[in-house]
Amino acid sequence: MCANHEKERGSHEYHNLTPVAWSILVMGLSLAAVVLLWIWFGHIGPSFSSDTLAEQQRILREKYNLPHEQIITDPKVLLTPPSLRNITNTSDTNSNKST
Repeated sequence: MCANHEKERGSHEYHNLTPVAWSILVMGLSLAAVVLLWIWFGHIGPSFSSDTLAEQQRILREKYNLPHEQIITDPKVLLTPPSLRNITNTSDTNSNKST
């Protein structure tokens, strides 16, 4: 009787691990989905935003009859927001005046 009791007890302990196994499976599938989405969106590339912005500007210029403007392709210039592109660095001139 003792061996049968231990056998049932051992199999019962493994049934308690079933939710753990499902949890690990769900976490693995979620991680795989995140990796696949990252690869898919990473494939779009960093130039996607600048291309979209250029296309939007072209359409709006045609719609509102604005003059044609050159499309900026320099990555350093594209990192600066348009509102700050024409501002000169005034901190250098102020520091030179105080010395």
